[in-house]
Amino acid sequence: MAERLLTPQQAAERLAVSPKSVRGWLRQGKLRGVRAGSLWRIRESDLEAFLDPVRHTLEIALDDDEPFTEEDIKDIAEAKREMSEGKTKPWEQVKKELKI
Repeated sequence: MAERLLTPQQAAERLAVSPKSVRGWLRQGKLRGVRAGSLWRIRESDLEAFLDPVRHTLEIALDDDEPFTEEDIKDIAEAKREMSEGKTKPWEQVKKELKI
């Protein structure tokens, strides 16, 4: 079964932010999405990765049997820092808050 694609409006509702914020993150490359003309769509897995980059990085690493690169280690450290500063919430916390 194909992965469900969300509109910016649906993603915004899940994140409790405005669709304008979601579109801005898409344009900036902070949130991965698929663009068809002027329409954006977001994979659920990309939304989860946006919310919990540490877990996403670890899941990818577990799938590939390759040791962490220097870039991986920097990405994990950056994600942990952002979480400790309250800039990013773990996906599980967001799901609880939104009662998903």
